Amino acid sequence: MAIWGDVTAVKCIAALHLTRKLGVEYKTAWVLLAKIREAIGLRRAKMKLWGSGQIDGKYVGGHIKPENRKEDRIDRRLTENQNGKQLCVLPLREHNKDAPNRTRTRVVRDENARDAWAAVRDHVEPRSVLAADEHGSYACDDEGSFRLLFVTLSHSSTEAR
Repeated sequence: MAIWGDVTAVKCIAALHLTRKLGVEYKTAWVLLAKIREAIGLRRAKMKLWGSGQIDGKYVGGHIKPENRKEDRIDRRLTENQNGKQLCVLPLREHNKDAPNRTRTRVVRDENARDAWAAVRDHVEPRSVLAADEHGSYACDDEGSFRLLFVTLSHSSTEAR
């Protein structure tokens, strides 16, 4: 019951709630939940995505407020005018009709080939099919030791190339 309650709850189950459900002391419930979460975390660390999926980068943070007067504004797209707080989140999303659709994410400084392929090597099984956009970092593996079939999707058109 403790495993089912912790796994199916939206934000996990609290140890205090588990004490009422199972009729045990708080310390016992807390230790039980800690062991369950550790076991799930160890299994998730070894998990590799397989089949078909997609990879794409999303930049977050680093917003610089523009000046009010037009003549005082700077081009915020240039590197020298950025504050260095912007990060890229690289999600790897699995799309399999006969299996659970899982997601692995990695936070990197920018969307480059080295970091993108490191995420693919760490979290995706070989011979998987990944879809990606036309960003240059997904073109090829730097080391040449790991290959995946990429279907490149253009954001400007609806058809795959």
